[in-house]
Amino acid sequence: MNARRALIIVTALVLALAPPAAPAGPQAAPAAADRPAVAAKPDAAAQAAAAPAAKPAVTKKPAANKVPVKRTEEILPAFQTPKEKTAVIVFYVWLWLSIGVLLYFLRWWVQEADRVFRARFYEPAESPRKDNPMPPLLGE
Repeated sequence: MNARRALIIVTALVLALAPPAAPAGPQAAPAAADRPAVAAKPDAAAQAAAAPAAKPAVTKKPAANKVPVKRTEEILPAFQTPKEKTAVIVFYVWLWLSIGVLLYFLRWWVQEADRVFRARFYEPAESPRKDNPMPPLLGE
């Protein structure tokens, strides 16, 4: 029971001390288009100078049916921030530590079962429990 409590405490501490992962994607940094544009009001001279220099609008031809280009290089995911990289490393360390602790307890449990088997604890004739000729059930 104490080992189970220790495992729960260690897991809770690791999760509490792990830095929160930075949000990825659109929430990470608002795009320039999302922010309200603050336009500077040009003076009349600047507007007059800019008006004749403006190029006439060019009409674009409709795009022909283009075949999408196949990319040959491999696209690998990358960490966005050092905080994100640290969070992933902490997660993997916690994962392998948990697996190691569970394997340790499994090994300990099997060794205890082997010890009880070698002592012939569950055989009625050789059992130290002479008052109960039937082998005990699990959990008894």
